[in-house]
Amino acid sequence: MDRSLYLFNPEHDLALANNDRNFNAPQQAKQLAHDLACLPLWYAPNGSIILTNSQKDDWANKIQSLFPQIAESELTTTPDFSQITSLSPWGWDTAVHKQLIQLGTNANLLPTDALLNTIRQLSHRSIAIKALQFIQTHNSSFTQLPQLGQELTAMDDVEKYALTYSQVIFKAPWSGSGKGLCWSRDTMTDSRRGWCRNVIEKQGSVIGEPIYDKLLDFALEFECRDGQVSFAGYSLFETEKGTYRSNFLLSNESVVLKLTECGLSSEQLLSVQQQLQTFIAIEIAPNYSGMLGIDMFTYKENEQVKLHPCVEINLRMTMGCVAHIFYDRFVASDKSGRFYIDHSPIPGALYTDHLQRETNLPLRLNGERIAKGYLSLTNINPSSHYRVRVEIE
Repeated sequence: MDRSLYLFNPEHDLALANNDRNFNAPQQAKQLAHDLACLPLWYAPNGSIILTNSQKDDWANKIQSLFPQIAESELTTTPDFSQITSLSPWGWDTAVHKQLIQLGTNANLLPTDALLNTIRQLSHRSIAIKALQFIQTHNSSFTQLPQLGQELTAMDDVEKYALTYSQVIFKAPWSGSGKGLCWSRDTMTDSRRGWCRNVIEKQGSVIGEPIYDKLLDFALEFECRDGQVSFAGYSLFETEKGTYRSNFLLSNESVVLKLTECGLSSEQLLSVQQQLQTFIAIEIAPNYSGMLGIDMFTYKENEQVKLHPCVEINLRMTMGCVAHIFYDRFVASDKSGRFYIDHSPIPGALYTDHLQRETNLPLRLNGERIAKGYLSLTNINPSSHYRVRVEIE
């Protein structure tokens, strides 16, 4: 039996930027990893082994009794590596590589140092520029595409770029979700120059892109396995200042409908999907196995709706992909809802909110699928500061 060990390491993007196997994540990232350790239970295949930070408890027993889709999965703090045939962290980096060695994993299950370095290079934001250029080159009939971003390696280039566009965003090549962004909606300031100079010194460059009048955020999710690429589905989500906030729990068909209502055509979406699948097969799949998400958005320019088909490529599991899998596995097909990540720095606040939502939005099942109500996908207690919740209408 093929049994994979799943673990949630949300500090992955920060670890890539740091590129040190001894990377010590910030406290906030550690708290996120602690509070959401059970999240893989919802996207890992039934029968998987989930690495957690506490022994199986009443919450896990209740959840697994409600949903037979996850009844055979095992939650453990001490995995038995004699049963494990593959490893599935949220994302691969040198820090999680070291963590797995310390847990006692079999060396033959781990990627080599060379492969880890290749995955890091493929996670560089310049790869998204390369993918957009590929689409432009191979899709000449699709005119509703943005200008290519630019990788800038010197401050003179940064200054020139800022003068070229009235509103620009500078991005660190590697950074955490919603981090590593510098918005310049007017003239460059000393603080913005300092930010760009610091990133160039540490990471070798910054990525410059115009700021667009964004309408809808969405993503295409793909899976790479044994050098092959498959399309996994759509993800429609919301952000705030570049930081992920929530996902819509919808079918692929419903997401496409919302995008066509926004002004795109289903033919355009299919064309971009096919071009990206080809790009991934050439550039990424030979050296990467696992899920990946490509963030996109629609935007308005000169009263015309356009598509930015490759804002960012995430070589890891994504919250959008978790939401998509959750909808397919656990939500009644005629229902829709939302998938949220919540944070509160106040001790006990999430726990109080959790109890209120359980009372006000009681969970109702139709067989083994959710028909209505609230569900926390992670165990909530008075010390919790993060939560993933779903609410089905």
